[in-house]
Amino acid sequence: MSPSRVYVCDDELLIRMWLAEHLAEGGYDVSTFETGGACTEAFHRQPCDLVLLDLKLPDRSGLQVLEELRAADPTLPVIMISAHGEVETAVAAVRAGAFHFLEKPVELAQLLVMVEQALQTRRLLGQLERYREGHRWQFSDVALVGRSPALEKVADTITRLGTRGTPSTVLVRGESGTGKDVIARAIHARGPRQDNPFLSVNCTALPETLVESELFGHEAGAYTDAKQTKRGLFELADGGTVLLDEVGDMPPPGQAKLLQFLETHRFRRVGGVRDLEVDVQVIAATHRDLESAVQEGTFREDLFYRLNVIPIELPPLRERPEDIVPLAAHFLDVLTQEMSLSPRGFDEDALSALESYPWPGNARELRNVIERLLLLTDDECLSVELLPPEITGASIPPDEAFPLPSSGVELESVEKALILQALERTSGNKSRAARLLGISRDTLRYRLEKHGPQRPTAPWEISVQAVERDGAPGWRPTRPS
Repeated sequence: MSPSRVYVCDDELLIRMWLAEHLAEGGYDVSTFETGGACTEAFHRQPCDLVLLDLKLPDRSGLQVLEELRAADPTLPVIMISAHGEVETAVAAVRAGAFHFLEKPVELAQLLVMVEQALQTRRLLGQLERYREGHRWQFSDVALVGRSPALEKVADTITRLGTRGTPSTVLVRGESGTGKDVIARAIHARGPRQDNPFLSVNCTALPETLVESELFGHEAGAYTDAKQTKRGLFELADGGTVLLDEVGDMPPPGQAKLLQFLETHRFRRVGGVRDLEVDVQVIAATHRDLESAVQEGTFREDLFYRLNVIPIELPPLRERPEDIVPLAAHFLDVLTQEMSLSPRGFDEDALSALESYPWPGNARELRNVIERLLLLTDDECLSVELLPPEITGASIPPDEAFPLPSSGVELESVEKALILQALERTSGNKSRAARLLGISRDTLRYRLEKHGPQRPTAPWEISVQAVERDGAPGWRPTRPS
């Protein structure tokens, strides 16, 4: 972790030199200033962790400087230094927000103790603020639920990382909804950084023009709207972990800056002139095929290899069906507790239906289905009849089913043809087509991918054009000429 930064503001050169020398020996990063204006200007460019401030300065009073500093950062500890006979003024300064005051001549032992107390108080206030924001890095209850060999392998990797305390970069790969963020939080919770910040950012949601500012921060005046200095994600997470979710969608300029940071763990804020160094473990997650993205030129090859130090592959739920029932039971327990409901359970037929469904939305879809069940029914035993029709396949009543021709049919062709008719009727709108078919939009997308963009051989005469819709292969049906 980088050393605490301390500013010393006093008009007497010998006092400034004496304070700077002993604070530096104590391991602090010290900067000195003769005037209050120079101190506040430096603080706006490069915030510090503590200020030692004289009450009498050549250009303004220490009380004015205190007011300016506290306006910029209300949690900043300021220790006032007063000459003999200025105690009443010093007490007024404490009432105005100063941490404490020291009377000249300053005793070294008292100074070092007070500096450490002030910095510790600042750290505690920072932790309290993070608790108020929602316990963003308290993950003692993080659980990986399942019994598949693939999940056991992932759990073993996480255990090894926690045991060895390595800060190596981790790349978690898997489809959307598989729980990549849970893996990242488990790595943090079971490692030596568990008591420090865990911060995450979705790279898809970062505008290209703001990537560098969000990750590395900016100085006041760096661009038009940068009115105050801002600490970036990596600086805020110093000593902890940063999750870069959907890193495959990061714009190229951000990729270059990220690669440089991963190589050195040093960076500059936007508009800054000073390198900052932090101790952060980076976990990247993506659903994209990064090898293909490298070949297409949309993702840097050197960044891919730098991220892929510790690879973790999380297979989709359909490839580990033995995890479905344990996950369903886990979500059922968690949600009943959150909703203050009595314990619930599934019957055997319901569990079989859950295991047979391909879950294109993975664990996220499973959790949503269970939440819907708990909201819409009071039954303590959740039966198969309560499950959505896309899971049970019971969307068409038996007496309304299509008659089976005597010559038989090719089932996949019929399914493709029905999907195409629904898409044609809705002008390619997948959400409306899914409602016509009695399935979810995710299920429709999964079945489109399963069949591939091919023209069906079915009784209905529909021509099909392969297109890209919503970032995935799909069909756009068109009427024959």
